[in-house]
Amino acid sequence: MRSIAVAAALVAVWACPTFATQFSSMFASTSHDFGTVARAAKTEHRFYFDNPYDQPIHVRSVRTSCGCTTPFVETHDVPAKGRGSILARFNTDTHTGQRGATLTVTFDKPSFAEVQLHVKGYIRTDVVFNPGEAAFGSVQQGKPKSIDVVLDYAGRTDWQITGLTTNDTYLSATAREASRGNGRVRYNISLTMAEESPTGPYQSELIVQTNDRKLTRVPLRVMANVVAGITASPTTVSLGDILAGDPIKQLILLKGQQSFLVKSIESDVFDIESNLSDEPKSLQPIQLILRAKEAEFGKEIRGFIRFETSLADRPQIDIGAVFRLKTPALVSADSGEGED
Repeated sequence: MRSIAVAAALVAVWACPTFATQFSSMFASTSHDFGTVARAAKTEHRFYFDNPYDQPIHVRSVRTSCGCTTPFVETHDVPAKGRGSILARFNTDTHTGQRGATLTVTFDKPSFAEVQLHVKGYIRTDVVFNPGEAAFGSVQQGKPKSIDVVLDYAGRTDWQITGLTTNDTYLSATAREASRGNGRVRYNISLTMAEESPTGPYQSELIVQTNDRKLTRVPLRVMANVVAGITASPTTVSLGDILAGDPIKQLILLKGQQSFLVKSIESDVFDIESNLSDEPKSLQPIQLILRAKEAEFGKEIRGFIRFETSLADRPQIDIGAVFRLKTPALVSADSGEGED
């Protein structure tokens, strides 16, 4: 019995490092450098991990070695082949200077293991953003939106912003000096989301460039949720094999942020019949009768159906169309002939 207990203990000792290594390899990265950030800037990083097993993974908890970083388990239960994440929030409003933390993630299924993640960064006291991030909130696609962020600096009398840069084509920004005196400088930074911004959650970063050799680049996080002015369901009409000229019924639902009318419908691949409502509504169900135009038989045809609406910001929406034209059945040569 004693030998069995000793063997079990040895197995447990050997297994723990093995499991820790396996779980650690699930993470795309186990360390992150926030770099130099401004005081009160909202600074976060997600550590993503993928479950390679054929069974679920459970994250029991995560703890931190330093109050400068607050960790969150965003996904406690990760299904087989699924993805989870741990969020690390750098507490720039309560800590300053060079900071770092070790985040210990504890797993208890399918086995017990701990993985350590590492973050670090330098929080400047002389630069403060208000608010701490450029949060656009909800942005309607097709309509540009602008917000302002204030940057306050305390220190050198000749300190200034020399430029603003971003790798995102949908974001633009300008900076205007608002005040200067007694070693304090204030800038108003105006940010604009373009009307072409794609729908869905949006996250980017604006880099504020300065003439300070110790702080040449200051990052500002940018967040938004871009919603379509009008959406269609379905977004693509897939009809399979059809005959040219045969009538096909198709219901389309158009949904807008406000009431609207559908003024006209056109297509490059269909002749269309429809009865359009003369009552403005935010949800417009449209019954279409589609007849495919002449095209090459047996070849996949792709085109569009375009709805022109009364909406001012985004009046037009296209949905896709996919089908193939079947070859018409040949009529028999002696069809209909009688016998003598």
